[in-house]
Amino acid sequence: LQAQINPHFLYNTLNCISGLIDMDKKEECHHALNALADIERMSLKGKPFNTLEETLYYVKEYTYIQKLRFGNNLAILIDIPKSLYNCYIPKLILQPLIENAVIHGTSKISGNGIIAILGSTDGVDLQICVKDNGPGFSQEFMENFSKNSQQKPSTAYGIYNIDKRLKLYYGEDHGLIIQNNENNGACVMIRLPLRLVEKTIEKAGN
Repeated sequence: LQAQINPHFLYNTLNCISGLIDMDKKEECHHALNALADIERMSLKGKPFNTLEETLYYVKEYTYIQKLRFGNNLAILIDIPKSLYNCYIPKLILQPLIENAVIHGTSKISGNGIIAILGSTDGVDLQICVKDNGPGFSQEFMENFSKNSQQKPSTAYGIYNIDKRLKLYYGEDHGLIIQNNENNGACVMIRLPLRLVEKTIEKAGN
């Protein structure tokens, strides 16, 4: 499942870098390629988990690429307490959600796009929310997602993929919760156990 996410992410990022070349932004392109190399190196390493602090480093590298593409039309806000930075989470669960928020959210509006990444805990579970101010999810999409369909969707496949990965790791009580914000935009919440040490994940329920 992780391998299915990575080529999709790579394809879209290379398209972004191609746009930088067309705009003759050589210095930015060099930085973007280094950022992509860092992210790909992380995704290919053997360990399936990173600390939240490590994850946020790669998120910032990824959002650097996106901000180069959209300029001042895109703002990325991160509000996660440093007390959660040592928590371990699976690799490649935040980047695809941010990518989805850009492609299906902020890029669809005429004004400035805003993506917020928020973290919290109830002492048992870790919650990470990715919010945007785009048009939000359609009612049909939210209903289909709630049915936990096994069919591969034609769009937003990364959301289904991440939800399935989390459920395989942690059980049916964890995964993604999708909803629309009260005013406008979409919100995807990641819900997984709060773990301050890395340990082998057995099959859910064992």
